[in-house]
Amino acid sequence: MIFLKRARLVPIVLLLALVFTSCDNDFNSIGGRLIGQFDSIPLYEAGVIGYSKKIGPVQTNGLPVNKLGVYNEPVYGQQVASVLTQLSLTSTNPQFGKEAVVDSVVLTLPYFSTALEAGEDGNPIYQLDSLFGNAPYKLTVSRSNFFLNNFDPDADFASVQKYYSDQGSVFENNLVGAPLYTNENFLPSKEEVVHGEFNQDNELDTVRATPRLRVNLPVQFFQENIINKEGSLELSNNNNFNNFIRGLYFKAEPLNGSGNMLLLDFNSITNPDAGITIYYTSQVADALDSDGDGDITEMVGQASSYKLNFGPNIVNAFSQDFPTEIISEIAETNAQVGAKNLFLKGGEGAVTVIKLFEDEAELAELRANNWLINEANLSFFVNQDRAPGAEAEPERIYLYNLKTNEQLFDYLIDPSLNNLSPLNSLITHSSRLERDETGAGISYKIRITEHVKNVLNNDFDNVNLGLVVTQNINLVRNSALKTPIDSISRVPSAAVISPEGTVLHGNLSPNAEKRLKFNIYYTEVNN
Repeated sequence: MIFLKRARLVPIVLLLALVFTSCDNDFNSIGGRLIGQFDSIPLYEAGVIGYSKKIGPVQTNGLPVNKLGVYNEPVYGQQVASVLTQLSLTSTNPQFGKEAVVDSVVLTLPYFSTALEAGEDGNPIYQLDSLFGNAPYKLTVSRSNFFLNNFDPDADFASVQKYYSDQGSVFENNLVGAPLYTNENFLPSKEEVVHGEFNQDNELDTVRATPRLRVNLPVQFFQENIINKEGSLELSNNNNFNNFIRGLYFKAEPLNGSGNMLLLDFNSITNPDAGITIYYTSQVADALDSDGDGDITEMVGQASSYKLNFGPNIVNAFSQDFPTEIISEIAETNAQVGAKNLFLKGGEGAVTVIKLFEDEAELAELRANNWLINEANLSFFVNQDRAPGAEAEPERIYLYNLKTNEQLFDYLIDPSLNNLSPLNSLITHSSRLERDETGAGISYKIRITEHVKNVLNNDFDNVNLGLVVTQNINLVRNSALKTPIDSISRVPSAAVISPEGTVLHGNLSPNAEKRLKFNIYYTEVNN
């Protein structure tokens, strides 16, 4: 019988203890929770199958954050991410005043950072979050003539237009003129940014800001295309403006085969400091007699500014070197029996499919047992021979219903939800990566107790589950695949924005101790 092959019972002494306490219905419970010693509960090692699928181009508009840069992932090789963003007017039909002349133009893009203790000068010291790699790359920012639709013209504008990660060459073929900004050796700084800015009283203040990209753009371009366009149709509304200046393309190019990659929030709605600020001077009557000459009709210069936002449409373009040996291993996998290795990779990466229970016979037998399920979990062990990433290894993975692309019930009821720290959120359901003393990854554990209860006791469908790396386990929206792979048509957006990857032991791993494990702790109920 399947049960006899897989059941792992407690030691005799503990089993006898359970027998002697079985006079009181075999267990005591309060509020539906088992009270007792967890290590005295029988364990059943259920059948489980895992295999991976390589996904292709994935939808990258509508992401909460975007990747920009070059990153050499230890297992899967080099990936390059560039960004195309629209520009939008903060106010339509802007009035710049008489004889407005641009003084400077500043592009600002804050990094995700955390303030540490203050330095000797009392100013904060920062660390950059979501930074991968530490070598420079070439960054250029250019005007794009590619029009980003909000809605799909091929669907009679009834659905949102999708843009995909493989459209980089199309975007680059639509660049206009010389780059507005070029940095041959771009490496983000963790230093705070200090600069001067005029206040409402036309006085220069010193502003201290968190780490960010803050660079000057050509004055003449914005004089001609923004300031001199005052009163034009191009600035009358954002639809016209989006057709006039269609966007900016942030292009990353590797230097000497290396670089760094950042997760960035380009959207000026969620990241108000992001965008382009035009500083200009216009002529106004000196009503306050600022020079004290008694003439309040003479014209004097007044400093002003106008901001262009990034977005709302923002698209990532990826290129990914995927090792041929991994592609071959994935292609040769037999989905009916599983695999030796499970491959997880963000971006245009790899998704793993998990099938619970060996077959329908095992599932039927377990349903007939009518057990009280105390805990069910999946244990995934890192193949350290294939994924020697240490710090590069993903800290979190995410398991979801592959049929509906929705969260498991265990996810939904996890009391450890932490909106302020996604890294430490929902760790009761899905643990952070366990590491050894060297920092190398050992294993992940995902508790699926409620899901298994529903399958065994409530006759829920035993659907396939999807497993991906995640940069933010709180993020549950999905992105479409350009070409569906078997039953996979969407993947979690949190995996799309992740540059990381890993390799886990599968259910057929030669290392039996580290094979994918599906454990069920149960209590038999006496009727």
